[in-house]
Amino acid sequence: MVHYLEAKLVPLQPGSLPFAYREALQGLIYHLLPDRLGRWLHEEGLATPQGRWKPFVFSRLVGKLQADTTTKTFRVTGPVRFKLASPIAGVVEELGKALMLTDRIELAGLAFAHEELILEAITPPSSPTLLVARSPITVFRKENGRRRYFRPEESEFAELLVRNIRMKARALGKNPEGSATVEPIEVTPRHKKIERFHRLVVEGWMGRYRFSGPPELAWVALTSGLGALGSQGFGFVEASRD
Repeated sequence: MVHYLEAKLVPLQPGSLPFAYREALQGLIYHLLPDRLGRWLHEEGLATPQGRWKPFVFSRLVGKLQADTTTKTFRVTGPVRFKLASPIAGVVEELGKALMLTDRIELAGLAFAHEELILEAITPPSSPTLLVARSPITVFRKENGRRRYFRPEESEFAELLVRNIRMKARALGKNPEGSATVEPIEVTPRHKKIERFHRLVVEGWMGRYRFSGPPELAWVALTSGLGALGSQGFGFVEASRD
């Protein structure tokens, strides 16, 4: 079963994307999915003790992007790629079908053509597993109505990551036994990212993380994201091939 997608998009002409392009990318994903599946994913998702969870995650765009801090835009001069994963059967397949049948894709007003598509299965990896962040991992707790973000060196960072993975696993009908840990490695201050989604300011971390525990929990992280806000483009991780 396919749970992973990587798409290559080629701009039809040079142009720019806002730094906060992930809002448009999320909207594009919902738009491309069949109506019933897109509505379910957007409006319902799966129930958890923390509320409704939308079970998919996507990465940053990578490729021919040049940042312009004056205009807060990326100049797009060539192909870009994004990745998406979901533990729900059909999400990746349907998105892949839609991309293959779409000649022109608009993202934040910039037109792209779909050039290449990779679909893959994700199997539970052995433990320990080295996970590489492809979009910032964000960990927070609400305190007095505000978000309190945690840093990798704080013990709550790893504890809340494991708690989040187990919450997602239970929502998927899985409850693997055994302890689990997430250890930030090769994570330095330069890996900290401050980004926006709609009006929210989100703090997250790139870098590498060692997961130890039941392989099924690692699979949940790979298909659902590590940390919060996966459906908003945060916490996409891949198993390192190094």
